[in-house]
Amino acid sequence: MKLVRYLPALAIGFLLAQMILTLFGLASSYILGYLSAAADLNENGIQYLWLILHDVSLVFILSASVYLGYRKFFSQLPDDLFSSILIQLPIAYLCLYLLRPAYDLSSLATSASTISSLTASISVLLIYYICKGHRTSFQSN
Repeated sequence: MKLVRYLPALAIGFLLAQMILTLFGLASSYILGYLSAAADLNENGIQYLWLILHDVSLVFILSASVYLGYRKFFSQLPDDLFSSILIQLPIAYLCLYLLRPAYDLSSLATSASTISSLTASISVLLIYYICKGHRTSFQSN
């Protein structure tokens, strides 16, 4: 019966996956406009570095917000590695299996989708370890 306590973490994971898809859907219109307006766009253009930075920062901000919200509003539920994995699981499945990144880092254009997918597939775990390290540094002082 202890596994029932982890079901909200999985539900939050599905919510996070939907939120990331919605956010990227909303951002795609102005990103496409930005890329099409670039006069000197090639597959190694600096615009793709901005795209990578944009996508990674959106994923981290949203993942951190959802994870910290989970910790705040569900403080009675477990906050351990297993709950973080359950939160991460739907977005990792979505990014690594359904969207299938190319894993081709030969140009910035192909790197943008690969780096964004890989970052999204580990974002909650990274936030968890950052928070865990932050908590242990406060406990040691």
